[in-house]
Amino acid sequence: MFVIVEISNVWKFYGKLIANEDISMYINEGEIVSLLGPNGAGKTTLVKQIYGELIPDKGEIKVFGKKATDRKVKKLMGVVPQDTEPFGDLTVWDNIYHMGRIKGLSKTQAVKNTEELIEKLDLLNEKSKFARDLSGGLKRRTLIAMALVNNPKLLILDEPTTGLDPEARREVWDLLLSLKKEGRSMLLTTHYLDEAERLADRIYLINRKVILEGTPSSLKEKFSTWYEVIDYSSGKILKVKGEEELKKVIMSINGKFEVRLPSLEEIYLEVIKDAT
Repeated sequence: MFVIVEISNVWKFYGKLIANEDISMYINEGEIVSLLGPNGAGKTTLVKQIYGELIPDKGEIKVFGKKATDRKVKKLMGVVPQDTEPFGDLTVWDNIYHMGRIKGLSKTQAVKNTEELIEKLDLLNEKSKFARDLSGGLKRRTLIAMALVNNPKLLILDEPTTGLDPEARREVWDLLLSLKKEGRSMLLTTHYLDEAERLADRIYLINRKVILEGTPSSLKEKFSTWYEVIDYSSGKILKVKGEEELKKVIMSINGKFEVRLPSLEEIYLEVIKDAT
């Protein structure tokens, strides 16, 4: 499998503040990788270094075998930054078309790609509307179209569903999954665990540094010795690690009880708490 992004021992500082601490990770061709972590965990800082807006203070980032700041590499990436909107005084069509021209497409190619993306991303009814009049979900869909207009090999999305209602979030999810079926590689940052679990082939849990890495299922399996014991007589929920401790807790309970494995969300919250 071809590695398209390779990050080796990256550090980034803002004055004395450590934003990224010795981060190493990779992205394979054709997969969705999620950077999962709370607000302020350093996700956006790392992403900006991947698409060349920031430069690491230590370590190295290679994208398609070249430095992330290489102009040729930048043409292979499409980026949807955090807290960005399409140009409000332009129509949806014009936003996509002009982004294509900015990225070096000819007029003919920019028109062709714009028309294809308008149809593919289900924006036909909105293509003549000004972007300022769109809902949050449609604005985000337009931004994704703008990022895709030059047919990049890697799509980077920084918190793509933040601020969207549940229906709009799921529409964005469906869109990203359809792009994955085309073989598109993606890096997604999020603080929503359900989003990472639904979309990602692999998850990097970060809080300044990498805390855990794996597939959603492997992360669950890694913590399969974590149990929750619900004591119905007392109404308490007991968190237990290991089978020996589980046996002791069960023996101490008089009455009905239930044993269950924690969800990935509960694991996430527990690990983040331990890492801070």
